[in-house]
Amino acid sequence: MGTMNIGSVKQRLRRRIKWPLIRAVASLPDPVQTMLFIPHIRKFARHVPVLKVVYTGCYRTHPIDTALGTDTGGIEPPESIFGDDNDAGNLPYMGSQPSTIRFALQQLGDLHDHTFIDIGCGKGRPMIVATEFSFLEVTGFDLAPRLVDIANHNAQIVGRRYPERVPMRAFATDALAVDFPSGKLVVYLFNPFGNQTMTRLLAKLVTAHERGTIEAFAVIYLNPVCAEVFDSSPLLERRYCGTVPYADDEIGYDEGTCQQVSIWSSTPRTRQDSALCQNSESPATKPPYQTADFSQTTLDTSAQSPRP
Repeated sequence: MGTMNIGSVKQRLRRRIKWPLIRAVASLPDPVQTMLFIPHIRKFARHVPVLKVVYTGCYRTHPIDTALGTDTGGIEPPESIFGDDNDAGNLPYMGSQPSTIRFALQQLGDLHDHTFIDIGCGKGRPMIVATEFSFLEVTGFDLAPRLVDIANHNAQIVGRRYPERVPMRAFATDALAVDFPSGKLVVYLFNPFGNQTMTRLLAKLVTAHERGTIEAFAVIYLNPVCAEVFDSSPLLERRYCGTVPYADDEIGYDEGTCQQVSIWSSTPRTRQDSALCQNSESPATKPPYQTADFSQTTLDTSAQSPRP
């Protein structure tokens, strides 16, 4: 009979207590939350672990949810979704900012013959934004059935309000088990997992491309902590990397005011490309990231304007 690990038991107890307390604090009435933002109270309260999340803004009702009646906000820790058996590679859920998603999609030009795929879709906020564009399909995948149910409920809300938009649908599926659709894809990632899983995901995409199942694909990656995985692929060309500021009405709904965005696209498959795959350049020889200067730059919306 094995010896009980006291440290492990304490850790599990902390996990079970921590997030219910955080959700309870985040659900406090507005007058109480307003009081927590009084400067001399905030000065001390923001250092209390269970209160810190209140000051991130993540539990406030996001403007997109206010406008649509959807639920895409909050922070969902892996242990609250997957329980005590959570894989260390699973990262928390939180929604990305719509203005950042729109900017990234606008860099890709005409998308009418593409399928949008959100890997680690959570509650479906990026999919909602993707329905503003003329995609063939909008699909998301996530390991958490509860979040997928919320995403599909949000899909019904958006569908009723905007019946002219392409429908969106989420599936409770491991990203590595996804059968990618044929044709052209836009794969959206908001730092869903670590280097090892990201490498396997890219290998799956590359294999499908080499077999001709996928004609072409682009990768939009927010908070690209595993960017080297994509930079090292001879199949991919870096299209963009920069810091994208949030829209004014989105500031205060997470801890930041901007987001790092990287975009890659597959290169055409030719004989020359096949030779390059066997004698690929080192990632270090690729051109450096080009960071956008938004002080003198306007967003290019002419190529692909979102529908209302």
